[in-house]
Amino acid sequence: MTDLVYHDAFIQHVMSPGHPESPDRLRSAMRSIKSANLLDDTKVNLLTPQEASLEKIHPIHEERYLDGIKAKSEKGGGFYTMDTAVNAYTYGAALLAAGGGIGAVDRIMQDDSNNAFILCRPPGHHAEYARAFGFCFINNIAVAANHLLTDHGLQRILIVDYDAHHGNGTQRTFYSTDKVVYVGLHQDGRTLFPGSGFPNEIGTGDGEGYTVNLSMYPGSGDSSYKLVFEKVIEPLVSSYQPEFLLVSVGYDGHYDDPLTALGLTTRGFAMMNQRLNKLAKSYTDGKIVCFLEGGYNLEVMGNCSLNLLQELAGLKITSFSDEYTESETSLEYTKELIDVVIQNTPLLG
Repeated sequence: MTDLVYHDAFIQHVMSPGHPESPDRLRSAMRSIKSANLLDDTKVNLLTPQEASLEKIHPIHEERYLDGIKAKSEKGGGFYTMDTAVNAYTYGAALLAAGGGIGAVDRIMQDDSNNAFILCRPPGHHAEYARAFGFCFINNIAVAANHLLTDHGLQRILIVDYDAHHGNGTQRTFYSTDKVVYVGLHQDGRTLFPGSGFPNEIGTGDGEGYTVNLSMYPGSGDSSYKLVFEKVIEPLVSSYQPEFLLVSVGYDGHYDDPLTALGLTTRGFAMMNQRLNKLAKSYTDGKIVCFLEGGYNLEVMGNCSLNLLQELAGLKITSFSDEYTESETSLEYTKELIDVVIQNTPLLG
């Protein structure tokens, strides 16, 4: 059984007219999923989330910061940065998104489901301890990871973030622990927000060597990403032996995304999902939960969300015809990057 976690409140959160992180992203995803009749399939369960309790969120976010989001929402809206704002529904939607992750991992740990896709807004991986940032307010994947550590007693969690933008908030949350390995697979921060996530960012203290950043050259596509999985991610999983796999899913690495400059196709995303799901089956008894982060081309949002749910549910993957030719320059850069990352990562030694 695969849980698709969704709530209509996720489309009530709106930051500003014309904003790329819009409710239409989820509308497109749900339209594709429904058109393929996946919600009628016995292998997919539409799960309505409950709001996360504040005690589950406080280890990840400052209490005063959360009170501020609530207050702004109750007043009808307010800005944190020029591109990150709340409306009357943001606080509730953010609590539901975080609660969806908690509920999904609980169901998996209780053997009520096999895996899950949290189809939520607002996204979370940029949100820091006391900072709304990059369209994010509560770090959903960090809340779920911490819940697995504290409430389920797990000791080794792997987070893979393949959004085109570096997951600065998630990285910072677990930067000094060896109980979570964070792998960021994103466009080079010299060319894209938030300007972080470089190979020399490897963790500190107990966490040194447990943060792995693959800052991809603009234009990097399916071939580079496949190489990264073969040379870095799959050997890393074999070495670390995680008990649970969490994935920050971002479809903004697609070559036709309006905000980024990577070169993935829908087949490239399907390849990553297939490899991650296979890793989960090999090392975590299939325990994998995917959280929606970015992706701003609406057609790509629909197609890739459909493919991900098909992968998790063990259904036939719908093929799409988009094509992109990656340059030799980006592929050579990826090979050099892999060498640097391996040198910086004791788990790969």
